[in-house]
Amino acid sequence: MHSMIRRLLAASLVLAAGIAQAQAYPTKSITLVVPYAAGGLTDQLAREVGVYMSGALKQPVVVDNRPGGAAQIAMNLIKQQPADGYMVLFGDVPSLATNVGLFKKLSYDPRKDLQPVTQLVVSPALVVVPNDSPFMRFDDLVKGAKSKPGGLTYASQGVGTGGHLFGTLLAKQIGVPMAHAAYRGSMPGLTDVMSGHVDFMYDAVPTSGAFVKGGKMRALAIGAAQRSAQFPDVPTLKELGYESIVPTFWWGAAVRSGTSPEVVERLQTVINEAMRSPAIATKFTEQGVIVQTSSSKAFTAYIDSEINRWTKVMHEAGMQAD
Repeated sequence: MHSMIRRLLAASLVLAAGIAQAQAYPTKSITLVVPYAAGGLTDQLAREVGVYMSGALKQPVVVDNRPGGAAQIAMNLIKQQPADGYMVLFGDVPSLATNVGLFKKLSYDPRKDLQPVTQLVVSPALVVVPNDSPFMRFDDLVKGAKSKPGGLTYASQGVGTGGHLFGTLLAKQIGVPMAHAAYRGSMPGLTDVMSGHVDFMYDAVPTSGAFVKGGKMRALAIGAAQRSAQFPDVPTLKELGYESIVPTFWWGAAVRSGTSPEVVERLQTVINEAMRSPAIATKFTEQGVIVQTSSSKAFTAYIDSEINRWTKVMHEAGMQAD
């Protein structure tokens, strides 16, 4: 009887301590860690949300860009910090999911080392070619790949990214080899596609869409559940019969595993408020992305499903990096 009372008392003390920590949080500056260089969508999200958080939480919020190592530099920084909510990762599909299946020796495990906080946005992606490309439709691209010795070349945002997954899966589905050109982000890859050095690229709308609208690239298909209001004449890959090879580009926030549920909930609330605020929401929806926040529990389950899905796909496709 006494041991049960002691256990209940201990549990009550732990709960009270967590509530007290959440009520006091934050008492100092918060750092938002971005695993990529400044300027990209991940960085934009962190900076916009950071300004809102600083005002709402009455503490400084700084953005720390830690590019390199396929997000492993940033992840290892997070792993070394206390689980107190003062360092928040702003990550994406590779850093939070697909790296698990890609790397033989990954220095972190998002399922063990991180506590997801909330999803932020999702983005459709366009299959783009140079504006002077002979491929006018997606079927032309497929026919070109089958008829050209050695297949076509495709650019990606880096090894294991959505662009890499799409190119690998497309090559597998149509049964022809294709040459992969990996770049450090979207812009270098898109630049080489526009100049004709690479045949095509699968890239998120915020970066590729501007070039399509500007007449520098042509969109042959879009990876989305339905046609985009921005590109109503561009068919979805689902319409074209390629639904199974459509990677989704998404972004989200996470903290060190072991962070108290109360602090996670506080962060989730303020970040979701930021993403739903008209100024921030409009800034991103105008770029073609969809604001899609979530609970910590739902985001944890989603990341786990993405890890399982893409690990299987990459293993079947023979995609692996050292």
